[in-house]
Amino acid sequence: MKQLELGVQGMTCASCSSRVERALAKLPGVAEASVNLATERASLRFDPTALRPKAIVDSITQAGYTPVVADHETGVGGMTCAACSARVERALGKLPGVVEASVNLATERATVRYLPEMLRPAEIAQAITDAGYEPRSLGDGGLGAEAEDAHEEQRRAMRRDLWLAVALTLPVLVLSMGAEMIPGLAELLGTVAPLSVWNGLQAVLTTAVLLGPGRRFFRPGLIAFRHLSPDMNSLVMTGTSAAWAYSLAVVLAPGLFPPEARHVYFDSAAVIITVILFGKTLEELAKGRTSSAIKKLIGLQAKTARVLRDGAEVEVPVGQVHAGDLLVVRPGERIPVDGEVREGESHVDESMLTGEPAPVAKKVGDRVVGATINQHGRLSITATQVGRDTVLAQIVRLVERAQGSKLPIQGLADRVVRVFTPLVLLIAAITFLTWLSLGPPPAITLALVSAVSVLVVACPCAMGLATPAAIMVGSGRAAELGVLYRKGEALESLSHVDRVVFDKTGTLTEGRPRLTDLEAVDGDTRGALAIAAALETHSEHPLGAAIVAAAKEQGLGLPSIDDFTALPGYGVQASVNGQRVLLGAERLLQREQISTAALTGQAERLADAGRTAIYLAIDGRVRALLAVADPLKAQAPALIQALRKRGLRVAMITGDAQPTAEAIARQAGIDEVQAEVLPDGKAAAVAALQDAGSKVAFVGDGINDAPALAQAEVGIAVGSGTDIAIEAADVTLTRDDLGGVVTAIDVARRTLRTIRGNLFWAFFYNILLIPLAAGVFYPAFGLHLHPMIAGVAMGFSSLFVVTNSLRLRRLRPVMLDEGARSATDSGLAEPTAAIS
Repeated sequence: MKQLELGVQGMTCASCSSRVERALAKLPGVAEASVNLATERASLRFDPTALRPKAIVDSITQAGYTPVVADHETGVGGMTCAACSARVERALGKLPGVVEASVNLATERATVRYLPEMLRPAEIAQAITDAGYEPRSLGDGGLGAEAEDAHEEQRRAMRRDLWLAVALTLPVLVLSMGAEMIPGLAELLGTVAPLSVWNGLQAVLTTAVLLGPGRRFFRPGLIAFRHLSPDMNSLVMTGTSAAWAYSLAVVLAPGLFPPEARHVYFDSAAVIITVILFGKTLEELAKGRTSSAIKKLIGLQAKTARVLRDGAEVEVPVGQVHAGDLLVVRPGERIPVDGEVREGESHVDESMLTGEPAPVAKKVGDRVVGATINQHGRLSITATQVGRDTVLAQIVRLVERAQGSKLPIQGLADRVVRVFTPLVLLIAAITFLTWLSLGPPPAITLALVSAVSVLVVACPCAMGLATPAAIMVGSGRAAELGVLYRKGEALESLSHVDRVVFDKTGTLTEGRPRLTDLEAVDGDTRGALAIAAALETHSEHPLGAAIVAAAKEQGLGLPSIDDFTALPGYGVQASVNGQRVLLGAERLLQREQISTAALTGQAERLADAGRTAIYLAIDGRVRALLAVADPLKAQAPALIQALRKRGLRVAMITGDAQPTAEAIARQAGIDEVQAEVLPDGKAAAVAALQDAGSKVAFVGDGINDAPALAQAEVGIAVGSGTDIAIEAADVTLTRDDLGGVVTAIDVARRTLRTIRGNLFWAFFYNILLIPLAAGVFYPAFGLHLHPMIAGVAMGFSSLFVVTNSLRLRRLRPVMLDEGARSATDSGLAEPTAAIS
């Protein structure tokens, strides 16, 4: 039995604590559970073989309360293959209070969800150390500079080891194989010294290779054996040690071996270490390219800032800027942190965030975002968000989180890796014993070469990199295109969706009602607009704001009004120059018994187009008809067409009236519409589609649509560019471009195709080459795999997986034709023509 303590938030009375206690007591394996309302803590004894902490946390959540869990990310150095990451993951999973642990080989990161009541980050670091690896701090800056420095140092160390291994291995190769390749070399060497001396020199040089550059494989390989969890390092260590030990025995005690078996294999041991180091160096360089998106984002941040202190400008590192500091940004400089303009006017290039090439005008009171470029004027800004709170830091954190995720598709590779390395050791042992007893004389030669080849060629590196390498490149490239995946699992989920459901307002439409049509009985549209705007200046209704905005755009002077009265549900009324004026819906005029027959035809046309009709009446007679609508975004029809071309069904959910919803749907080209759905009913509508068998992606603005975004398999939030931390969404579009929806789906599908290809290659490679290395084809075809060639093949497998993943960097954004409009929309009057 284990004891577990955790915090529980949201309990307000004894009934709450009793409910949590009953939920915990019902779990299998729980012997005792108690919940203290005063301390807001739960304590239970349970059988760890029957129950995992994650199930305990989930049960509290399902009961309607919030378990107190924390997330911790740390770098992990020294991992070389999938078995390494799996061992670290198991070590972390065994810690008390760990809810979930995930280790990513490509990013060299561990993500741990744990119960802070039971575990501290220091204990997580110690568990990584005990497993034989190096915990690395990711720092507090939020932009990953420390981790990148560690990776660069690792690459430099690997290059140094590689060149040292090459320098030591070349003489070994010349001594071992030169006699066969260079005429006269054997006689020359024989006149200088006997063969035993040259073999001794090979032994010294090879020992230096194994204990020098090869130490990066031997130390973790020994630790892995000690933990009864062998990995790639263990295989390399075992294979090279076997070749080296046999050869050293031949040099030191040749009498123990028959003359035909006195061959040395120092060249195999030295070359294997060198070739694998070469492959790992190439792999590190390729892996560095997979994280290029993060590097680009980090590179956008300003390194220093000018802070006003005691009236003087002081240049300080950006990390020393605090919220509330007053900063000065000169023309051409990057804005260091997020802030608000205090003094000055300028234009700011925000293309890194919004994708829009046109600079944005900034004046006093406007918000500015760190890493954007001040183009013209001098600005004084007050820092509002610094460090990990800036928009850029949030984006980097989201990309890093997505890149560090483990997809469900990786589960197969994880299960295989768990048994793969022990199985390879068994196959190598069987291979050695088989050829030792059945091989042609000297049997020891074929037995040793075959066993070493099996150990070297069967590397689980490619399996471990197949998924994370593709995720890193895919999610990184998506971030460059304005698509942020909050978690890597969204990539896989989005690749499987078959239906995309849109919210209407602010997603398919502009979200800002505007005046689209104005018909005046006497032809005086400007006079009618001026009177209507005068009334609406006293109203807070968004439709009224659209009328006022249209009058301002036309530069109209507004008459003064008296006796203004709002008529809820109908409209407004007032006195203008002694005349009684009514402005509102048709039911207002019907109530006042004012005939609308003069504008009936126009009103019907506007209703069919999904526009809201507003009547203006003066002294009991209808004078004008105004139409206000939230226009469809120009890209919307092209978006729907693009989704359909990809085999997806499209639907729209809105709270608007049925006629308005249907009109917008016709313009966009959407067949399925659910209208008059309240915000809290959107999630139920999505659930109904899921119950019918659909895998749904919901696209909304991330504010009123949070329940529906959370309910769908994938929630896609159309962000504003600056507010990217939308918690309910799995995917956030940082740019106001509907093409990002299609781009997100294309990235997801291409990434999953790449992962499947990587996994196929990793498995196929081992299925094909292990039998070849073991000598299965030797009796029939004379085919065999030399250990040196096996080392090259092992490096190539990992390099292929990473290089295949890098092809995702060629992904391009989906550009939608803004001029595309459906046939039903082509006859509608443009707003400028209607009110001019």
